[in-house]
Amino acid sequence: MISASDSRPAERLRHLLEKNHALAEAEEAHPAFRARLRQLQRWQCARLTRSHADLAAQPRYAPGVRFFIDDLYAPRDFSARDTDVEQALPYMIRLLPAKVLDTAADAMALQVLTRELDAAMVTALFPDPGADAGSEDIDVARYAKAYRICNAFDDRRRQIALLETLAERLDRYVHSSMLYATLRMAHGPAKLMGLGDLQSFLERGFSAFRHMRGSEHFVRTIVARETRYLEAMEAGSTDPFQNGELSP
Repeated sequence: MISASDSRPAERLRHLLEKNHALAEAEEAHPAFRARLRQLQRWQCARLTRSHADLAAQPRYAPGVRFFIDDLYAPRDFSARDTDVEQALPYMIRLLPAKVLDTAADAMALQVLTRELDAAMVTALFPDPGADAGSEDIDVARYAKAYRICNAFDDRRRQIALLETLAERLDRYVHSSMLYATLRMAHGPAKLMGLGDLQSFLERGFSAFRHMRGSEHFVRTIVARETRYLEAMEAGSTDPFQNGELSP
């Protein structure tokens, strides 16, 4: 049984799961909006792939880039994984230390914030989401303009900070032999309990960060670049993702 002081991360995680569920239901209720959201997410994933291609080309960091893009930003349905988290919550509260629950809450906070920011971007980019998709492609100038229309730069900085915090905590956890052994032992039971999507997600993240053997350069590079791009858009740039800016 967790103590009263340790219950805060659990309650925070429960609240964020409820909020995430409500956002997912709102997306599902409007197919045209959802289609535009997927269009935006595909564009963002392609942009992230270009921006961090040098990291992806290095065997040490390639799994981390794939996890960063495919498991956090990919234009696909994460509802099965989210449902897994909701179902597993009672077990997580009983079995996991408060610091791990707090990290799980941070991961869900990042997902919720990203969902909210993406929804605002869809509205800025596509005032009429149901219009012919081919007539309203996204380009860099339109994307940067939509960023400024949304004017959510403080939330964008928080998004980057959450990503940085999560990566730093994951890097610490992968060096814990006890957590690693627990994750490996949970593989079979998780599948039997119907929590396969959540287990696979955790295993991919753990594997990617273990493979790096230290993620400081990886995290610092991504945070520095994304912050620079954000500041360029805030300053009015129509080409914030300029080529040749691959150094941190």
